[in-house]
Amino acid sequence: MKLVLWLLLCLSTIQEATNTTIVDRHLPQLNVLLLIADDLGIGDLSCYGNKNIKTPNLDLLASEGIRFNRMYSFPSDSGSMSAILTGQQPRKFGLVKGIHKWTDFWSPAQSGGLLPGGKNIGRMFIENQMNSFYSGRWVLGFQSDSLPTSSGFLSFFGTLGSHSMGCSKQNNFSDTSLFWHKITDFAPIILSLTTMILISKFHSVIKLRTCILLLSILLTTIGLLRVFCWMTIYNPNACIFMENNVIMEQPYNEDKLSLRLTKNAVHFFNYRAKNYVPFLYVMSFLQPKFPHLRASQFKNKTKSPYYDAVVELDWSIGKVLQALEKNNMKNNTLVIFVSDNAQSFTHPVTKLPLPPHQHGSNNFKANKMTIKLRGEKGSNMEGGLRIPAIIRLPGKIKPNSETNVVTSLTDIYPTILDYYNIEKTMDDRLLDGKSLYPVFDNPSLFPSSSLHDQLYHYCDTGPVGAVTVGNLKILFRNGTETDCSGPVLEAPLIFNISSDPKELHPLPIEAHMPLLYHIKASLKKYEMTANLHKMKSAQYDEIPNPLDFPCVDIFDCTKTYDDEAFSALFHE
Repeated sequence: MKLVLWLLLCLSTIQEATNTTIVDRHLPQLNVLLLIADDLGIGDLSCYGNKNIKTPNLDLLASEGIRFNRMYSFPSDSGSMSAILTGQQPRKFGLVKGIHKWTDFWSPAQSGGLLPGGKNIGRMFIENQMNSFYSGRWVLGFQSDSLPTSSGFLSFFGTLGSHSMGCSKQNNFSDTSLFWHKITDFAPIILSLTTMILISKFHSVIKLRTCILLLSILLTTIGLLRVFCWMTIYNPNACIFMENNVIMEQPYNEDKLSLRLTKNAVHFFNYRAKNYVPFLYVMSFLQPKFPHLRASQFKNKTKSPYYDAVVELDWSIGKVLQALEKNNMKNNTLVIFVSDNAQSFTHPVTKLPLPPHQHGSNNFKANKMTIKLRGEKGSNMEGGLRIPAIIRLPGKIKPNSETNVVTSLTDIYPTILDYYNIEKTMDDRLLDGKSLYPVFDNPSLFPSSSLHDQLYHYCDTGPVGAVTVGNLKILFRNGTETDCSGPVLEAPLIFNISSDPKELHPLPIEAHMPLLYHIKASLKKYEMTANLHKMKSAQYDEIPNPLDFPCVDIFDCTKTYDDEAFSALFHE
């Protein structure tokens, strides 16, 4: 009898557990959709006051959520992406400009990226029995141990790098073009050395054997320069499209790439998302960064290739948001839209100014006022650091809100932690970001009294370039409108960003000495705590190994990928 009662009790317990599981499966699940643009200017969306184009889908997102007027980024693509995924300063990982002045990974043959085994948003989802998916541009390493699937993401569908000039047929610029550009730069030196060697032989200053040796060294140096150019991101074969760890196309077809990513995202929400909840879906776009990737359907839609790319970006986001709503996930999904960097006005190779139709605007509207910023991506000026950002969370964020609170890309990670009510671990105490939930509750918080007491802007492995404290901005290094590096100033420059957003009129330093003492003391404490004094090299200075260049086959770095038609995207 006791045995029968014991069996009945076990069956009852199992049934109760089973019923509980079924009920839990029907509870509302919380998801995250993270949308990241590439080098989109803060003044290039119509919801930020742009009059050149209409961006109806992002405008709608802004009307349903909150728009940020002071979201700060970092000087490089890889640095900003690491800040988003880890909630920490890129300086900690060496994802800053190095001694060779590279601002990003410049060769697919380089190693590096996110720290292996380090804490990031992908691994955080795994640790909490959730799933994360990555689609689009990665820019955090080209080697197998640096891919999204090695960083906690369940799948990867996208490109290893940004859309560079080597990936664009319209610009007709490749590693060969880069080589001849370098040869042209060094032509006076090459010709001078060649002439000196030949004249020395003609006047018997050196022997024939020495002459041949010197000319061989010169030719070898030119050959090494050619290998260097071949290894750069300007090699079309560096334009790699992957699915998980498999190269699907090399070089990728730029006319189809953005449509392919959009189609994959729509398919995810239509057919797969309900099987993978709760989930994080990261969609990292390749627009509108120069050379302005856009499908043939969007070319010449505006007067500018830059704005053509912005229009396609908005269209693609609209398709993804429609799929989200169609599948009844709008009300339980946190949607975050940001740009990784500010826009660039300078050609990446020649460093000459791009023509006006190749870039956007630094002017935008905030609180019904037009604000004009100065500087571009790579600088520590407001125009080089501020980016557009919109967040929607139904039931939590009041629709059609905007805020002037100082925020950072590092804030995305801790915000997602709060969204899931995940308790912070010891590792999370190292986060530089702050949860944005106080801003959701009160968008009108005064900038200097909430979130970041001090926001540090690092450019390279050297001293901090600038510090933001509420409405004040302190420049410690003499950078330019295009470059954040520069000599340390004897006397820092202090600007009131609220009244002087173009940073043209420094405030009297004598009136702010107590603040400067406080900033320097806090900065020193932070750098010691974060061990920044131990990080003396940049990952971008890593010497590439030609044998590590990702290739489909050791003898052939090309592969084509056939797609289905994309017409359904335009007729839904």
